[in-house]
Amino acid sequence: MSRPVLGCILSQFPRYDEAFILRELVALSQGEQDLVIFSLRPCRDRVIHAQAKPLLPRTVYSPFVWSWAVWRSQVHFIRRAPSAYLAALGWVVSRHWRHPVILAKTLVAFPKTAHFARLAQERGVTHLHAFWATYPAAAAVIINRLTGMPYSLSGHAHDLYTTNPTLVEKVHGARFVLTCTEENKRYLEQLSRNGTSVIVGYHGVDLSKFAPAAKPDGSVCYLLAVGSLLPCKGYETLIEACHRLDAQGVPFRCTIAGGGPLEGALRRQIARYHLETHVEITGYVSQERVAALYQQAHMLVLPLVSKIHWGIPNVLIEALATKTPVICCDLPSLKELVEHGRTGWVIPEQDAAALIEAVTALWSDAPLRARLADEGHARVIERFSLERTGAQLRRLFTEAA
Repeated sequence: MSRPVLGCILSQFPRYDEAFILRELVALSQGEQDLVIFSLRPCRDRVIHAQAKPLLPRTVYSPFVWSWAVWRSQVHFIRRAPSAYLAALGWVVSRHWRHPVILAKTLVAFPKTAHFARLAQERGVTHLHAFWATYPAAAAVIINRLTGMPYSLSGHAHDLYTTNPTLVEKVHGARFVLTCTEENKRYLEQLSRNGTSVIVGYHGVDLSKFAPAAKPDGSVCYLLAVGSLLPCKGYETLIEACHRLDAQGVPFRCTIAGGGPLEGALRRQIARYHLETHVEITGYVSQERVAALYQQAHMLVLPLVSKIHWGIPNVLIEALATKTPVICCDLPSLKELVEHGRTGWVIPEQDAAALIEAVTALWSDAPLRARLADEGHARVIERFSLERTGAQLRRLFTEAA
């Protein structure tokens, strides 16, 4: 008897800033079903995490949209299932015409998606899973309409709470929906009027790779911030706080690990405050180097902007896995990981003074740092261990596929 085949749809694989999805794919690759990854876009990232490389042979990229292979797939469905093909195309137009950008992107992806539908049939895919509720989920709906292949989807953050005109339909058509917080589950269950099962599956972290290590001794406080250089991370507030810490004579070093569109502006802010010897921006870094940075830091700082940030930031899970205490701003889902004064320290957002107060409070109280680190680490083991979350995923998709 042949093994079931799970087809996973992503906008891009691998992707530097989706390490949490990479971990889930690695966990699924160890299951009882075969795995095929359909990537709507090619990967052009400068840094590819080591764990992604063994999955590249399982990844399918669509040729250029005007290629003969893609158009042969259009002919395949037009000949064999013309009504389904036109209905799928009509669904894209009728549901998205009020949102021209989304419509254009979905139409561009339509020929590739039809091509993936044919390849999924040829490879014996028995179940599809879209790893985002935006374009990957739209692709899953289209493939479902072309082939009848069942699908499920994951909803994480912006894909649930920003403009997504077909979210309800995607949820209703799914066999189940996987999401990463209880808060998201409540929101999706309000949308899911037909009773689609919504399952919480926290993003797991490999505790063997993100493990505690002895922190540096001495009088210098090592601060760490990790994540893409985007407005939602609040790095401007962090650099402002570093400027004031320097003016107060506090001995510290701050590393911002990540790259992104704000890198130039942040470097200029650092230069304006003459902080080049105190604050470093690493650019894009591998997961292996990030793990080492957590181990060396006395605390992780994430002064996020809540109106453009959702879910449970994965960097908080990673930091607490290494017993690095965390300082962050509040989010609706945050308490599922971070409780102020117990498993972390919560501060008001866009408030450099509050951030300074938190840093100095934790730096001056080693027993408090240790208690926050221990409690946070215990919470990660309880809810966010990849051993636990990976086993949950494998069970779920073995049944589905």
